[in-house]
Amino acid sequence: MPQPDQTKPIVIFSGDFHRAAIIKNMLENHSIYVFMQNEHMGSIAPWQVSSGGFNPVKLIISGQDEEEAKRLLEGFDDAAFDNEDNL
Repeated sequence: MPQPDQTKPIVIFSGDFHRAAIIKNMLENHSIYVFMQNEHMGSIAPWQVSSGGFNPVKLIISGQDEEEAKRLLEGFDDAAFDNEDNL
């Protein structure tokens, strides 16, 4: 029996450990449960969990939270670019 799209796990972010931890906290503060895959190995030995060590840590959420998480990530990316412009 196939899973409905709402409960299917979705990879919402792939990247380095530090950025993933910030995004995970932001999502959890908005009541979105997040699973961080490769949390420890992604920071200790990223080349062992992904090709060339590129984007080793993945954040996984439920499909039912996908729209809200994408909206929050758009705001997060916009804020990050705004802060880089001020440097």
